[in-house]
Amino acid sequence: MSRMEISTLTSEGIGQLKPLIERSKQKPYRFLLNELQSDLDSHWLDEIAVLLREGRGKIFAGSEGPKLVGMVAYTDLPWDTRVVGNRMGALRYVVVRPESPRTREIVARLLDHVVDWAISQGIECLLCKTYADDVVTMHELEKKGFVLTDTLLDYVYDSRRYPLHSVPRPRQPQGATIRLAGEDDVEELVTVAEASFREHFGRFHSDERISNQQAIHVYEEWIRSSCEGYADWIVVAEIGGRIAGYSVWKKPSPEEERLKVRLGHYSIAAIHPDFYGRGLFTALTYAGMEFLHGVADYIEGPTHVNNHPVQHGYTKLLWRIADARHSFHKWIME
Repeated sequence: MSRMEISTLTSEGIGQLKPLIERSKQKPYRFLLNELQSDLDSHWLDEIAVLLREGRGKIFAGSEGPKLVGMVAYTDLPWDTRVVGNRMGALRYVVVRPESPRTREIVARLLDHVVDWAISQGIECLLCKTYADDVVTMHELEKKGFVLTDTLLDYVYDSRRYPLHSVPRPRQPQGATIRLAGEDDVEELVTVAEASFREHFGRFHSDERISNQQAIHVYEEWIRSSCEGYADWIVVAEIGGRIAGYSVWKKPSPEEERLKVRLGHYSIAAIHPDFYGRGLFTALTYAGMEFLHGVADYIEGPTHVNNHPVQHGYTKLLWRIADARHSFHKWIME
């Protein structure tokens, strides 16, 4: 692999990525590929351009002569850094020209390069998410010391295939009031997050370098950030004067608004353990779907592969599995 040279692309060089992106099978939101085709590639390039323009990341490109054969997009994770207390970054995309006979070697060289660069920058932990069928990247990450921390299933609701009026409306949980969160709800929502995620099994909890209290704090800050403007809607279920659960929703971003298909986002949900088994997740999910009715054609929402109650709730509301991803962490500083 001595023929491959690795360089750092500037904003002016983004156009070089186009042939690589067009051939990639690992596109973001690839379940939309049949409908969007080249629009999805353009959206991906625009996202990378914004990353560089705003100074939030780096693009490391591998070339053999004039041909680009692979790239890694790195991005800072300032929110994770603040909440966890360690400097964190992410390998946002790892892309290799699929017809190359040396895909494993290309990925390995690119990973070595970005890890060395991250060490030089004082970054302590790297995150990388891959599609579950990206076997080459998965195996090379493991060889480089990245540890599998969770597996996510990406669920999607298609409002054009299943208009809201055709979705079975869930029964209202006994004694529950469904409403939007208000300013006075923040601290109680944080309390619900702490209780709901105390025994969770996501990537923060499964990483042995992150304490259980740090992991819980991630979800407390997630809902706090949602209340401070990250979310467009926070739906709460109230029972007996207590907030029993919540769901968090986002409209399509300005960049996503330019796509022919509008994509909304189900960020996260939490149910207080005192109220498990009452159908609150399904009720809160349906309520969020109502808020995004007419705003989004699709709504995407991830969940852990072992979170069976959430998967059952999605199925009742005619959501379907669209993809699956693995999360990896690598601690590069002691």
